[in-house]
Amino acid sequence: MRYKKAHYDEIAKDFCRTLRGRRSQRQLSVRLGYGTNVAFGWESGRRFPTLPTLLRVAAYNGVDVHHALSEFVRQEKAFRADVAVSDPILTATLFQVLKGGLSNAEIGSRIGRSASQVSRFMAGTSQPRLPDVLAIVDATTDRLLDFLALFVPPSQLPSVARDFRTLEERRRIATELPWSHAVLRVLELASYAALPCHDDAWVAARLGLPDDEVRACLEALSRAGLIRWQEGRYAVTAETVDMTRGPAEPRQRLKAHWLDVAARRQRRGDPGLYSYNLVSVARSDLERLRALHVRYFHELRQIVSDSREPDCVALVAMQLLELGA
Repeated sequence: MRYKKAHYDEIAKDFCRTLRGRRSQRQLSVRLGYGTNVAFGWESGRRFPTLPTLLRVAAYNGVDVHHALSEFVRQEKAFRADVAVSDPILTATLFQVLKGGLSNAEIGSRIGRSASQVSRFMAGTSQPRLPDVLAIVDATTDRLLDFLALFVPPSQLPSVARDFRTLEERRRIATELPWSHAVLRVLELASYAALPCHDDAWVAARLGLPDDEVRACLEALSRAGLIRWQEGRYAVTAETVDMTRGPAEPRQRLKAHWLDVAARRQRRGDPGLYSYNLVSVARSDLERLRALHVRYFHELRQIVSDSREPDCVALVAMQLLELGA
């Protein structure tokens, strides 16, 4: 998790204030059907709204809530369009998807709540207040800033504006210097840690890159705070960069880069598994293949997450597309 428990209250206050937009606190409160100025309480931190209430405000602001949440969890049909944004079922569905394979006890330990409380949140029988919602998103995805960005520009939230600028800079580096994250993976190798001192040429040899490209990547990674100099070599910080969010064009370029790398390595006969399967299939079965593709990706990421003392860097390039679509 990126943030401490007390920080979620500050983020929640900023979020409520920015989501309100140009309306007065009183106008928003009346629009939501309250007889008192509840918006003042939210923005002062005296009390906080539930997620269904905030999703109503987002919908008033023109946000396609169902689409936004589907994009966030990367599941096109996770949220039924006929379920109102204010329906607790929608929130429970979101939490269930975010939960994944985590236990209620594990989530509870991360957000400072009991397993029974988390169980009620997941079932939709109890609605967490906004700070707990933010904590759940952070604990289960590590993508809280991207969640906030579904509804408001994080750059307008004083509590996270600096972090968001840092995230954007790190994403810029990943797209402009795509080999930088391959260099990061090399710095995680046990064999690198065993070197008497850092060696640009050693890193370059692991990836088949020129030494000067490795140096450029290291300089950018260091400026972005993704690595630090420690006892004669670089150490990777605990920070990660999720490249599945942000503007589409840079992400498309990044994907194209790694597909090109795989194609070049295949053409020159490098060892590896280069497979394809050209099929005719019922559309319903194509949907099953897409679901299988997603499950494979998530299982792959879990294996990587559980791996200890890595000793090699690998590229997994995955594609599934309908020809002529």
